[in-house]
Amino acid sequence: MKKNRKKIKTMDVILFVIAVALTAFTVEMIVVFKETGMIPETLVTCVFASLGGECGAMAWIKTTKDRNREREWELEDRAKEKEDQEQADEAGGAGE
Repeated sequence: MKKNRKKIKTMDVILFVIAVALTAFTVEMIVVFKETGMIPETLVTCVFASLGGECGAMAWIKTTKDRNREREWELEDRAKEKEDQEQADEAGGAGE
């Protein structure tokens, strides 16, 4: 028997990599802070900004895809309703 396995998508992999990288970076910055008493603030800002920007871009891509899919479904529903209405009109006119 085949099991239904969920396909791993690219965005899921990217989010996992970002989470691991951010966790590793944060742990390393804690180690640096304990050793030196300070952290490279510009580096921390750049890392968080770039990873946050990447997540924001992926969110924008996902919402755009979802919006386009919803629009396609809406157009299909309208076409189906119009077709059903035309068939109902023809059936109603044939009985007279």
